Amino acid sequence: MNWYPQVGAGGMAQFPLQRKRQFRAITNVLEGGEMISLPDASGGRIEWRLSYQDLTDAETAKLTSLFAASNGEAASFGFVDPFANLLGWSEDLTRTDWQLGLMTSSPGLSDPVGTMRAWGVQNASSAEQMLSQTLGIPGEYRACFSVYVRGDSAGTIGLIRDATRTNLPVGPQWKRIQISGTGVSGGTQSTFSVAIAANSSVRVFGMQVEAQPWPSPYRPTGVAAGILQETRFTCSDLAMTSTEPGLTACQVNLVSRV
Repeated sequence: MNWYPQVGAGGMAQFPLQRKRQFRAITNVLEGGEMISLPDASGGRIEWRLSYQDLTDAETAKLTSLFAASNGEAASFGFVDPFANLLGWSEDLTRTDWQLGLMTSSPGLSDPVGTMRAWGVQNASSAEQMLSQTLGIPGEYRACFSVYVRGDSAGTIGLIRDATRTNLPVGPQWKRIQISGTGVSGGTQSTFSVAIAANSSVRVFGMQVEAQPWPSPYRPTGVAAGILQETRFTCSDLAMTSTEPGLTACQVNLVSRV
């Protein structure tokens, strides 16, 4: 599958951008005038209007290459919602999206925003264990994985994306930690993990993965919905405007099936 290219330091878009969500319902009108309307879950779509300034020649070439490979509006490709937390069920570790290894978890603990939505994760085994979720994004995409953590005492915790790991200090105060970068080159998915040391426990809250270099404010999620594998161009051509030597401006219109 082809994927829409990131630009700059690793973003999906530049501001300003427009995002329009459309929902569809199937409606029947009976002979007596009664109307029955039901949502068509597979009929929703998102329209994107992306405006770019100061694209380099390399970034322009990636956009035009994708447009050519897609035969304009004909073929679909993958696109990641610039506004989305890509993780599924960010506040429910009992869901099958999450892998806990040999650890146990408990919900309903105090969190850094004053509610009771944090989870306690305990590793009672004699080896390090991972709290992980795997996402279907290409390894070349730059992404930021962030989480609020708190330990009962001072220690370290690992944040991992595929083969890249960062060890960070944690203590009895809530702290937001992060890891940013690309995954395995040529990979079709990436695994994001919190590594918890043997015979230790931590509280976690606000786990988030975004297709950009730095974290934005935390957004809780239900079913994972930010990876849009059926996206198409809706423009008959890509109008590129050279603004100065080596820099280009353009506007791209896309539509994603939800």
